[in-house]
Amino acid sequence: MERFSQQVRDEVARAEWNGCTDCIKAELAAILHMSGCIHIVGKEKWSISITSESAGVVRRVVRLLKSSYQVVSEIRVEQVERLGKHHRYLLMIPAQEKLAEMTYELGMLTRENRIENGISPDLVRKPCCRASFLRGAFLAGGSISDPQKTTYHLELVASNEEFADGLVYLMSLLNLKAKQGKRKEQYLVYLKDSESIARFLSLINAYQGVIKLEEIRVIKGLRGEVNRLVNCETANLEKTLSTAWRQVELIRRLMKENLFSQLSANLQYTASLRLEHPEASLKELAELHQPPISKSAVNHRLREIGRFAEKFLDDAGDALIKEKE
Repeated sequence: MERFSQQVRDEVARAEWNGCTDCIKAELAAILHMSGCIHIVGKEKWSISITSESAGVVRRVVRLLKSSYQVVSEIRVEQVERLGKHHRYLLMIPAQEKLAEMTYELGMLTRENRIENGISPDLVRKPCCRASFLRGAFLAGGSISDPQKTTYHLELVASNEEFADGLVYLMSLLNLKAKQGKRKEQYLVYLKDSESIARFLSLINAYQGVIKLEEIRVIKGLRGEVNRLVNCETANLEKTLSTAWRQVELIRRLMKENLFSQLSANLQYTASLRLEHPEASLKELAELHQPPISKSAVNHRLREIGRFAEKFLDDAGDALIKEKE
């Protein structure tokens, strides 16, 4: 899951902007809401920190800040000991003149300096801004399962229920039917079907991710169809062989009971061919006749043998030939 998620995240982090300044603010707002932290440093003064394990995401945030608010920021790198050595990137935005206005515009704080948990409607009025907000949400708190696995799964992790509700509503406006859940203290918004996931990836400009997802989905579909056909053919073959061996056993019993000679010449000929070729299909058995006859004619003769046996053998009723090919 992590490798494919990182590939998609790296692709999204490199995506170009569409030129809409409102989209830049929407994406930045989502990132700050999901991975940002406000630190009080004085009276009506605060700083913001953003933590990520992706260098690409942090670099993108820096570009977003410079293009929209021109605030000063600083990147710090920390080493994390967890299943090997990893780097964690900390982006610090110190207290400065433009920071207060930025937090108000991005819906992090109210004018009364209270924390905003929901999504500001002003940031997502346009469809392009909604997609940009989801892009930021994925960069900050999203993951996607490797499409090679059995099930498809894309999720966004929110720290509070109100924000999760906003994500679900936002996705519904973009024709994405997301579901909600909870894992410990985290609120999850997730998609489970491949078509919705592909649409989500397309909306956030993860086009290579969409291509890989679609390729694997097609391969899975073909593999499933091949398996279905193989299973069907196997079942049919087993049924054909089982019927053929019942026919052979029935003919041998007619011989043992000295009833074989009472069959007509045509029935005896077909019965003899069945004994010689117990694994042959009806079509193959028909071609072995000299001259060849039709498959339906062979089936009719075998049915006649079955009816004859049912008449003269007490327990032969279950051997009546009903082969279907």
